[in-house]
Amino acid sequence: MPEIILRDETLRGTDYKLPFLQAIEEGSAGGTRYFRVPESFWSSGLCAKLSGAGIAMYLIAMSRGGWGNEPSFWISPSRFSEEYGLGDSTRKKGLKELVEHGVVTHELQSIDRSGHAGYRRFQRSVYTVVADYRVLGATEPPPPSMPEQPTFEELLAFFKASARKSEKG
Repeated sequence: MPEIILRDETLRGTDYKLPFLQAIEEGSAGGTRYFRVPESFWSSGLCAKLSGAGIAMYLIAMSRGGWGNEPSFWISPSRFSEEYGLGDSTRKKGLKELVEHGVVTHELQSIDRSGHAGYRRFQRSVYTVVADYRVLGATEPPPPSMPEQPTFEELLAFFKASARKSEKG
């Protein structure tokens, strides 16, 4: 009977692990690009209200400011396309939608390049992910809770038992 074994997608030949759990094991949890989208994204219906640009910018906002202790972020307009592979119109439209739906707040901050008074000042758009749409108090995404999900061994046992039943009957 064929056996299915889940393997890591990096072709290292190791067993599959949830990406965040793998990052914890490898000691890179703080630098992982994987994170969980809060339930409020789904339960509030936000996922259906946002356009593709809005969802893209929500995911970017979550990766930059959605994990609690540092909820504010800014995006360099001149580097946005290079960093994310999306156009300026996507950035503008998506951020506008997020502000309109109350997912992020927008504030203009006056800054200078040196941090000292007397230098030329610039306006920077700073966004803050609203508490309802981020995970509070976390410095990195929490590991997924999985007590209700079967383990790999439990799934394997289930499939083997199902195969035996179908062979007999």
